Amino acid sequence: MAKLGHSGHDYGQLEARWKDLAKRVGWKLTIFSEESGYSVLALENAAAVEKVVGGSYLSAGVHGDECAPVWGLLDWAEEKLSKLDDKPVVIFPCLNPYGLIENTRRDGNGIDLNRHFQDPNIPLIAAWQGFLEERCFDIAVNLHEDFDAGGIYLYELARSESPGHRLLAACEDLISRETAAVVDGSEFANGLLRRKASEEEMRRVVDQDLDGWPEAIYLYLERAKDSFTFETPSEMDLDKRIATHRRFLEAVIG
Repeated sequence: MAKLGHSGHDYGQLEARWKDLAKRVGWKLTIFSEESGYSVLALENAAAVEKVVGGSYLSAGVHGDECAPVWGLLDWAEEKLSKLDDKPVVIFPCLNPYGLIENTRRDGNGIDLNRHFQDPNIPLIAAWQGFLEERCFDIAVNLHEDFDAGGIYLYELARSESPGHRLLAACEDLISRETAAVVDGSEFANGLLRRKASEEEMRRVVDQDLDGWPEAIYLYLERAKDSFTFETPSEMDLDKRIATHRRFLEAVIG
């Protein structure tokens, strides 16, 4: 297991490595927004540039105090991107650079972006929505961490047959599953919460229970057939958490 060699909050290094990677594999890199003075990147392969329907949406770093996902996504991408040419892939390496640098959940304006993905009054969200216009994905993957968790767990919003337990099983030799039956007020079964609710029910959930739209739910309702949110326990060893996010991506994408 490779050692990261820094705190996990070095956005300059993260940005430089993604730019080098995009150039090496020939993917299009776009600075689609400037958030608190920092460039927010999006990468896409040729099929995604042509807005071919299907493929994968991947993102990390919407909460800056959850640093393992951005490095796990990068580690995975540095090995795998050159092999992902047949289907569309869009990657947002770090949606909240300010938060990553400052080790905070919120952006430079004090906003938890993960409750505002429906809100075009926020410039970054408006740019993100515009970037995704006319795109539809088979799967969307959002990588997160949980300060209170004791193990890995997965939120699954799926219209197709559930792969959730298979995906968790692929990771649990690195970090075991969350054993709590209730996480953040929701009931889990062996680390998995699967919802196959109607669109009407999901809109009720975001409006009444969550007071806003998380990225994963917005994608499920507007842009993706299936949407997965994977969480690691943020108080465990950083390098192990990074390796676990990479393993999850290997399981869900290849």
